[in-house]
Amino acid sequence: MSRAEQYTCLISRDEDGRIVAVDVAADDLDGGHRTIHVNGGRATHIAAPLQDVLRAAGFRGRDWTSRKPLDLDPMLGAHAELLLRAVKPLRRTDRIVDIAEGVAGMSREEAAYWHAQVQHRHGLKALRILLDGGKRR
Repeated sequence: MSRAEQYTCLISRDEDGRIVAVDVAADDLDGGHRTIHVNGGRATHIAAPLQDVLRAAGFRGRDWTSRKPLDLDPMLGAHAELLLRAVKPLRRTDRIVDIAEGVAGMSREEAAYWHAQVQHRHGLKALRILLDGGKRR
């Protein structure tokens, strides 16, 4: 058995098939569990960038539309978790879209680097400044 973090991604939809929430759950090496939950408008705005990340990793459309949680490898899980963590506290739609697209456009190695950095104080702030130039309106 390999010792690596285990990730799952659950995409919740309403009765019309629209995405209403995205959850990424991780079980870390120390036995801890964490979940990032994004819902409402944020979930709608991150759907396309998240789908790009999953498609680049080989997930098909059928996997994306399933109601079952997706099992993600550690690198892909870190990328998806980073995407959700980066946009979760944001309110402005333009920043959500810019940052989500920026994270989705990262290579797997770059996303793994930033995933480690956001565990430290001011890591998320630095990532957001890098991706959207620190726009404040």
